[in-house]
Amino acid sequence: MKIKEIILSALNLIGRGDIAAALEKGEELTTEASHTADTLLYCVNSVLDELARYYFPLSHTETVNLIGGKAAFADFTYRPVKILGITSNGKKTAYKIYPAYLTADAVQIEAEYEYSPDKKGLDDDCDYSGLEAGARLIATGAVSEFCLLNGEVSGAEYWEGEYRREIDRARARLRGNIKIPPRRWV
Repeated sequence: MKIKEIILSALNLIGRGDIAAALEKGEELTTEASHTADTLLYCVNSVLDELARYYFPLSHTETVNLIGGKAAFADFTYRPVKILGITSNGKKTAYKIYPAYLTADAVQIEAEYEYSPDKKGLDDDCDYSGLEAGARLIATGAVSEFCLLNGEVSGAEYWEGEYRREIDRARARLRGNIKIPPRRWV
């Protein structure tokens, strides 16, 4: 799923199908329409960050070379939010976290961490493409943010409720995929 699809969905939710149609056709947008689309893009990025931090963590494992026992977070593929574990040569390794880096007694480590997605543009892929109801979930969150930024308090309240219901539905579906094996008596 592309970020553009989410923006188009959000534009339709706020009743701006005219901007969505122009954007979809690749037409040049007016200043007001461009401002609306840019604001929604900002809101989508905000929602993606919130989803990654609080509801649907994105995780990644990578090999990192330490220089002087330090690994700068800026050198990681993604922006780490939470370190899940550090191993070196297949064994758990002690580490310390600092604001801009981590330290460990190793030359090379395998770092498993949760991350926040980078800021996206219209043509970028969404990190939540596999999430059921992903486009609607993100679009409703973005519309809530958009309404709040524009001072439409009642609209923001309504869309915030929709957003929270979409999160609850998506989380329930994820919980539904968990299989607990039957107990076996020996």
